[in-house]
Amino acid sequence: MNSEFKEIFVWLWLPGETEPVVAGRLVAEGKTYLFNYGKSFLQRENAIPVYDAELPLRQGLLPLLSGLSIPGCLRDAAPDAWGRNVILNKKFGNKASGIDPAELDELS
Repeated sequence: MNSEFKEIFVWLWLPGETEPVVAGRLVAEGKTYLFNYGKSFLQRENAIPVYDAELPLRQGLLPLLSGLSIPGCLRDAAPDAWGRNVILNKKFGNKASGIDPAELDELS
């Protein structure tokens, strides 16, 4: 099941802040999902990486670690199987029982 979305914004709470800010966006390229930080986020004095080992603070699309189709730190934040069932039930109601949650892509 392909999402109608080709990109989503990734929000982050920065140290000492009370509201989250947009850190960047995750874009779909086929079955691969790439992340890049927003220009305004990178210009913030208090900018921190989402997860430095995978998404260091720098401009441009960040390469994926070998074997991944999405940065692991962002996949960890996505809904698990139960959460995907909740999304399906909300979106499709009774018809959701015939849909495999694994069919949901990461931007659903």
